[in-house]
Amino acid sequence: MKAGTATRGDIEAVQLEKLHLGMEEVLTNNLFYRRRHHSVNTWSDFYSLPFLTKVELVEDQNTNPPFGTNLSYPLGKYVKLHQTSGSSGGKPLRWLDTRKSWSWWTHIWTDHVYKAARVRNGDRIFFAFSFGPFIGFWSAFAGAQRLGAMAIPGGAMSTEQRVLAIRDLDPTVLCCTPSYALRLAQAGKELGVDLCNCAIRMTVHAGEPGASIPSTKHAIEEAYGARCFDHTGMTELGPTGFGCPLGDGVHLIESEFIFEVIPLGSDEDMPVSRPEGTGELVASNLGRFCSPLIRYRTGDLVELSRDPCACGSPFVKAVGGIRGRVDDMFTVRGINLYPSQIEEVLRRYSEIVNFQIRHEKVRHMDEVSLLIETKTGSDDVVERVVLDMRHSFGVRINCWCVAHGTLPSNELKASRVVHVES
Repeated sequence: MKAGTATRGDIEAVQLEKLHLGMEEVLTNNLFYRRRHHSVNTWSDFYSLPFLTKVELVEDQNTNPPFGTNLSYPLGKYVKLHQTSGSSGGKPLRWLDTRKSWSWWTHIWTDHVYKAARVRNGDRIFFAFSFGPFIGFWSAFAGAQRLGAMAIPGGAMSTEQRVLAIRDLDPTVLCCTPSYALRLAQAGKELGVDLCNCAIRMTVHAGEPGASIPSTKHAIEEAYGARCFDHTGMTELGPTGFGCPLGDGVHLIESEFIFEVIPLGSDEDMPVSRPEGTGELVASNLGRFCSPLIRYRTGDLVELSRDPCACGSPFVKAVGGIRGRVDDMFTVRGINLYPSQIEEVLRRYSEIVNFQIRHEKVRHMDEVSLLIETKTGSDDVVERVVLDMRHSFGVRINCWCVAHGTLPSNELKASRVVHVES
């Protein structure tokens, strides 16, 4: 499906054909879906299917350990195991892939994610993550090998060791979370290594909304003298999107997924989806029928736009990328806010190296405060942050400076919001 040539009708025809063929096989062998689904021959059939939640998947794996019943083949057919990060506080999901579905993952990286970021087979790609069971950038690593680029693992290294590896090995592409990219750059300065003068020309990020937040994106590009690209995906779902080359959102890959959105405030007993608008992202994968997810409520907040994009992509755009988690919203004196909005303000300040949002209920009201770490330990920036928050959102949010190293820092998903029991 070539960019600029596929029509909405073309995309929907491909989606329905893939879904029909895949589900015919799934309904023969997959116990999880045989209990809840029927054949899909038309779009009416599809929209009559129930939504699926992570809670249901966790319950299935708890009842049928260790992998649940969402398996379309005998275990001997599966060759890869990954699990979710557990960052939302729940039990991690274990997810399996066959050779065919893993090839689907890597194909999306080479033909969509790397292509959009202009990563080529002559590049050297440094992967700054742990290489543990969390999916992280495992598929990106395999995609680099498929592309013919040099894949450089950065697992089992300290942050300082990774900085020195970047200095010594001259990678041209960096893959990591956006917050960890900024942590690496700060560590580089402390070691006397200016990563802005290294060979990196592209950075590709996932796991957090940061790479689509303008101030965070700008901070990363300044720190490395490179272009910054976002990528979206989930362990249990697959690699769903790539950063728009124009830098104003993420295109969701509709040749490999079906996307819908449930508007905020929908009736939870009978939610209704729409093809665009703001709300919770719903996705169905079309190349992973070994363990498929159909009409999966991701919990991610998005604004989907189907307006034509100047980059030429025919795919729907998540404007501003993933805005955050739907359940992370808090209300401060009548104003609805998300962590990504707070980050957009804080990343304007080069003095701030880390932050945390503390959320608690006081007499049934949301109270939010900010803890920040600065490069020097000075709290001179605090009053400016409080004023900036007031100007940006129309509410006062208290802010305190804490000692350097007080707040958690992680190479995977940053823990930005702490819910305090009062």
